[in-house]
Amino acid sequence: MDLAEYLNVKPASVTEMLQKLRAKGLVYYKKYEGVYLTKEGKNLAHAVRERHETIRELLKYLQVPVEIAQKDACIMEHNLNPLTIIQLKKFIEFIKKCPKQGPLWLDHFKTYSKTGKFECIEKGECEKI
Repeated sequence: MDLAEYLNVKPASVTEMLQKLRAKGLVYYKKYEGVYLTKEGKNLAHAVRERHETIRELLKYLQVPVEIAQKDACIMEHNLNPLTIIQLKKFIEFIKKCPKQGPLWLDHFKTYSKTGKFECIEKGECEKI
């Protein structure tokens, strides 16, 4: 597969970036012989993917449309502190493991997100703070 064509960039740009990645020890690269991730490169790629998936999942719970969540996760994954990612993972795990298929407030947020109404207050299921 031709990376320049796939990424829609000039071949010189791909060569320059591959040389930088090789200098950082992230890829094995020889011109015309292919590119392979090093162990360190695989670890970094895995970490970035995990951050991306965590952010995308959180955005899903916030009712962000899938296409937008995907793009925003790409932007955010590189700029969040690792501690923030850990807390986001814990929050998502909490939502998933909460009894009755997730916390009730999440259902109320979905309604609020769509209608702007505090259904739980109107039904007397929660209190105003």
